[in-house]
Amino acid sequence: MAENNNDVNVDDSSIGGNFVGRDYKDSSVSYVNNYHSRSTYLQDLYKRYEDEKSSNPEFKELCEELDYLNSVIDSEVIGLEKKLEDGGREKIISYALDVKDRFHRKLMKTSQYSLIAQDINVYLLAKVRSSFMREIYTLICQNDSDEKINLLITERIIKPVQEDLGINLFRYNEDDIMGMIFFLTGNCHIKWN
Repeated sequence: MAENNNDVNVDDSSIGGNFVGRDYKDSSVSYVNNYHSRSTYLQDLYKRYEDEKSSNPEFKELCEELDYLNSVIDSEVIGLEKKLEDGGREKIISYALDVKDRFHRKLMKTSQYSLIAQDINVYLLAKVRSSFMREIYTLICQNDSDEKINLLITERIIKPVQEDLGINLFRYNEDDIMGMIFFLTGNCHIKWN
C-alpha cells in the first residue's frame, strides 16, 4: 500500500524561471555581480600614494576633476535635504547629512596632501556616480520601491566599491560610500527624482 506523503523534494533540480507557489506572486529581484577582481588601477594608485605621501607632506592643491566633483554644478542650489524630500526620501535626511559630512571631511583630509589621493577619490566618486546614474536612477524614474532601490545601491555601488578598495588605505566603510552618494547628490551630480 502506498504511503500518503505531501513532501516535495527539489534537491539537484533545475527550475526554468522563478520557483513560486500557485497562489503567490513572484516579487524577487535578480542581479548579476560582475565584480570579481579588485581594480589594479586602484592598487597602483595606493602604492604611488604611499610614495608621494612620504616625499611631499605639504601638498594642498585640488586636481580639476576633484574640484569639479566638489563643486555644485546646478545654478539652482536647493540643498541635500530638499533634494531628498523631492525624491521621497525624507526618512533618511539626518543619516544622509551625517554620512555626507563625514565623507567630505575624509575626502578633504586625504586629498589636500596628495595628487594620487585625489586620483583615488576621483576614481571612487566617478564609479559611484556612474553606477548610480546607470542602474539606480532609472529605477527612481520608474518609481520602483525604496526596498529594491536600497538593495541595488548595496549590490551595484557599495559592494563593488568595497571590493575595489582592496587594502583600503583611506579606511572607507559602507557609511563612507553612502556619504559619497549624498556628497554627489548635494553637489547636483546625482538626482533622486
